[in-house]
Amino acid sequence: MKCHMKYLPRRQSLCNKMAELSAYRDQHFRGSRNDLERMLVTSGTLYVGNLSFYTTEEQIHELFSRAGDLKRIVMGLDKVKKTPCGFCFVEYYSREDAQNAVWYINGTRLDDRIIRTDWDAGFVEGRQYGRGKSGGQVRDEYRSDFDPGRGGMGKKTEQGAGVITSPPVAYSKR
Repeated sequence: MKCHMKYLPRRQSLCNKMAELSAYRDQHFRGSRNDLERMLVTSGTLYVGNLSFYTTEEQIHELFSRAGDLKRIVMGLDKVKKTPCGFCFVEYYSREDAQNAVWYINGTRLDDRIIRTDWDAGFVEGRQYGRGKSGGQVRDEYRSDFDPGRGGMGKKTEQGAGVITSPPVAYSKR
């Protein structure tokens, strides 16, 4: 790979640095830490977080296809409601295209939200579902603010205020 980014401070080159792995590691990964690390440095799959619940697969495709050829997109779903819950997996045919997405798309705005990308070891069936107790993402379980892009009030606030999150069930005698 040839680098033409000579304008970076201290002559630091993105081409030599490659998009670094974050400290995050999937706690549900089945395998050794070394296996996970090896897969992360060769993977063409990205985890994309902080999406609006209303962001569509088409919007993800339009944005991420600018970085290279997409293999597939897997939208994250609430495991109970089967509705989008603010994340997805984007899989590229090549590591280089995924690298471009990390460099150029991470931190950009989509649907009025700053999205983040992170390397993923590869999508495995079942990971498309939120891991929170209520079915969504764990982070939304602890959120106490109002965020219209993430479904309104956080679960912590709803529980503390006694807000009913599902419609009441009416029973009648016959």
